[in-house]
Amino acid sequence: MIERSTQKKLPRIAYAGNRDISVWVLGFITKQGVKPVALMIPDENQATHAQELVDLCDYLDDSRMLKGSQLRTEHGISLLEKLNPDYITCVHFPCIVPKEVLEIPKHRVINLHPAYLPYNRGWHTPSWAVWEGTPYGTTLHFMDEGIDTGDIIHQKQIKILSSDTADTLYKRVMKLEFEVFKDA
Repeated sequence: MIERSTQKKLPRIAYAGNRDISVWVLGFITKQGVKPVALMIPDENQATHAQELVDLCDYLDDSRMLKGSQLRTEHGISLLEKLNPDYITCVHFPCIVPKEVLEIPKHRVINLHPAYLPYNRGWHTPSWAVWEGTPYGTTLHFMDEGIDTGDIIHQKQIKILSSDTADTLYKRVMKLEFEVFKDA
């Protein structure tokens, strides 16, 4: 009798991140048994949590880690093509992902964004939400060539309190981002 495996095949992902939330998400996915095949972190002048991300991927050698603009180089693109990921997962990664990279994964590139899209695309999202009074929350979406314009996978809204500053709102939305990622 041939025994069939009932285990679900885990996705091959390349992971790109920065900030606390990216560490939380990477920790969560590695606990699920998903080990990224590559890690992308910002250049040192933009990185806030690069070392924590590197520590979570301590099984990767340096050749599978790309810093900042290396993502756009022939070497970076070639590396990702060779690794053949199912997905590239971006969490607060501060670099625009070029079309050549968007086309690499078997499925797509996903992005966790601290805004209730289509409102507040780009940077400083809590500042704009407070200033403009737009809906706020978090969105997990597929990336396309636009800035935060891809198809939405899952999103949740958070109420802006009269006492909120951009900083307090950002701290609250990070918890919601983690929920949205786990839910999806």
